[in-house]
Amino acid sequence: MIRPRGTRSWLVLFWMACTVVYPAAVQQSRLLECTSVFGKDASAASLSERFGAANVRSAEIYLGEGFYESGTVLFANSVEDRVEILWKDIQEQRMPKIVRISGARSHWRTTTGLTLGVDLLTIEKLNRRPFRLLGFAWDYSGTVMSWSGGSIGSPPAMPCTIRARLRPEGVQDAERQISYRQVLGDREFSSGHPAMQTLDPSVYEVWLDYARQEAR
Repeated sequence: MIRPRGTRSWLVLFWMACTVVYPAAVQQSRLLECTSVFGKDASAASLSERFGAANVRSAEIYLGEGFYESGTVLFANSVEDRVEILWKDIQEQRMPKIVRISGARSHWRTTTGLTLGVDLLTIEKLNRRPFRLLGFAWDYSGTVMSWSGGSIGSPPAMPCTIRARLRPEGVQDAERQISYRQVLGDREFSSGHPAMQTLDPSVYEVWLDYARQEAR
């Protein structure tokens, strides 16, 4: 067996080990669920204690349609680690109302593997059945309304519901336009609809909703 000699060799080996282990460690620590890090009693203070005060900051969170609300951003400077939190108690920044990730990709994912960038066909596999979502080209385009009793939906005992929004790409293409026109507007569609299957939209937003008012 050949043993590395000198401090430099050991530093090289240590660096190589870190570059292999770190991504897996990040994935394990970035669990988007509402029973631990983002439990119903979570607060900006508890997030600061866990992730460091430098990674937790107050901010105005965009709600849509020109409206904002005071909340908290976790890892504001990291695209893949960023999380936005709205609170039931806005003044004290405690008790989550919404915990949200958005964009093209994220290290955060649910226990079933739902995360940003996952396509509809993969979601059906994760959910173990089709689900229901709203049509496209309006304010709440592509919002999942029900997981139809599938694996992604939260059990009744959980303090939150897992929600998501999807959008299709390349809808300017003439052939995809035919499918796109079939699934537009404020109506629910099954993910199993042939047009949805053809478009295969991807997730651009996932959030934990603590209101528990929507169907599972």
